Amino acid sequence: MSYKVPHGGFDQRKREVKLLLERVKTILSRNGYSFEVLNYPSSYRERSIDLVAVKDGSRLLLRVKLGIKNVHKDEVNDLINAASAIDAVPLVLNDEITYDNVVHEREGLYVISDKTLNNILRRTSDVFLIQRKNSLFIRINSKKLERIKAERGLSLGDLALSSGVSRRMIFHYLRNDSNVSLEVAERLIEVLGEDIIDPITMESLKLGLTKASPDTTAESTKLLELLELSKDKVTTYRVSKSAPDFIIISRDGCEVSFVVEGDVGRITLKDVVRKILETEKLTRIVPSDIKTVLRRSIRNAVLDELSVYGTNLNKITVISHK
Repeated sequence: MSYKVPHGGFDQRKREVKLLLERVKTILSRNGYSFEVLNYPSSYRERSIDLVAVKDGSRLLLRVKLGIKNVHKDEVNDLINAASAIDAVPLVLNDEITYDNVVHEREGLYVISDKTLNNILRRTSDVFLIQRKNSLFIRINSKKLERIKAERGLSLGDLALSSGVSRRMIFHYLRNDSNVSLEVAERLIEVLGEDIIDPITMESLKLGLTKASPDTTAESTKLLELLELSKDKVTTYRVSKSAPDFIIISRDGCEVSFVVEGDVGRITLKDVVRKILETEKLTRIVPSDIKTVLRRSIRNAVLDELSVYGTNLNKITVISHK
């Protein structure tokens, strides 16, 4: 699979990012999604999450990116960690992909074009290919496979013999919806027809995701102590390049908290306020509260600034220290 060659200087690329972002926002709106755009950090290149969207409880976590080869490890980790915490599908939207209607699986998340996003959300039948490394896969629907096999009076052995696919693999495909190689899919389609194929949906992409490992570092342990939360009752995920610093969920998944660390030794007081304001946007998409850890010396100044912006302080729990 090939990609467009990057072109233009930094200013032009910045304009292209904005145009892509606007196209993505339009697609989400037309398909009935509510969304929020996150603008922290202020530098686009330092951010890992650009949009959070929801429709009927189904959530998307999006990064708008030019230059597919420049998706950095920190961005990938943040997207996967945050998606695992809020039960979302992590997507990188990229306009340098030559082929539309192909979902590119890359390091545990998905990279697609804005046209592909639109087609998936519209549930057209056009999107059915997944690229993983240098191989293409097609999703086979187990129920359709079983039904058509029965309608044609084929035994497991008959189908294995006529398709050249082993009995063991046929048995697996009959029990589970599966992403199968293009070669295997073509053999099965030749025998059973194209009806066995499932178009790609956000639900099917979500099923294929691997959950991130919770953060168990000394820093998160100390944070839980400050918040007076038991590590046996919650799961903590670290986010390093977005507005919240941690996302904490209860073990039953019913409660979510976004945590902002207000260490003015690392960032300015103005940035602490901006982090909280941007994190508040997340609470409009994900029912949750905000916990912010502040030094006592800046607590009142931060709360005063937030009140100027009309922030709902009832959503924010302030934990003061030192």
